[in-house]
Amino acid sequence: MERDDDYNSEKIKNGVQTAGTPEGEMENREYLTEGKDFFPASSAAENWHGNRINPKRGFTGYLQFIWPYALLMAFIFFVFLFIGYNSAASFPSMAETLRESFSSRFASIMTMNPLFIMLTIFLNNAFLSLLFLVLGLALGILPILFVAFNGYVVGVIVYLIAQERGLLFILFGLLPHGILELPMVFLAAGIGLRLGYQVFSALIGRPTHIKREFKEGLIFYFHWILPLLLVAAIIETFITPIILSSV
Repeated sequence: MERDDDYNSEKIKNGVQTAGTPEGEMENREYLTEGKDFFPASSAAENWHGNRINPKRGFTGYLQFIWPYALLMAFIFFVFLFIGYNSAASFPSMAETLRESFSSRFASIMTMNPLFIMLTIFLNNAFLSLLFLVLGLALGILPILFVAFNGYVVGVIVYLIAQERGLLFILFGLLPHGILELPMVFLAAGIGLRLGYQVFSALIGRPTHIKREFKEGLIFYFHWILPLLLVAAIIETFITPIILSSV
């Protein structure tokens, strides 16, 4: 019994955790090797891969694994937000056209009961986040395009509101719920980007675990991203207007 424990301990020290069998060792070696890709991951992220922590219980472990992808999506979003802001400043007629389009689209929603507004915001964000995740299977291209487009639109809207109410109004209008909403959207898009990278790896003949990672991504989405998007929608509907009324 002690000899088996020493054997497993030695394997863990060497970066490979096994079940004490050659089959288990080969499977974990392959999974750890597959985790070494173009996106640098910390040793904690590799441990998450090797130990296969359940995503619904291992929030920080999965976060350390997926953060490079989510960070890249956040970078793309803010780059295109900056582009959208400057485009609105350079082409005000385009910005006004976009404003009229959004006003006509959301005018009926704003007249609803606050509970329905909250549900509408939540379902919209939940659907988009799930879309970013699932469509990542198309080589990760669609999540990048969607995040870039949304960043551009937000940049245009930020410019328009800043001209009327000032940047402080925008800060108080976005920060309370955005501190939860945006990271969750970036995480969902990051999972989609990771899945796209896995599909690309499979196409060039590298060992992958697409089905398992897709399942783990969905578990993380339903246990963490979805509930926090609901909290963000509640804050946006019931708390943000109170804060803005005092600005």
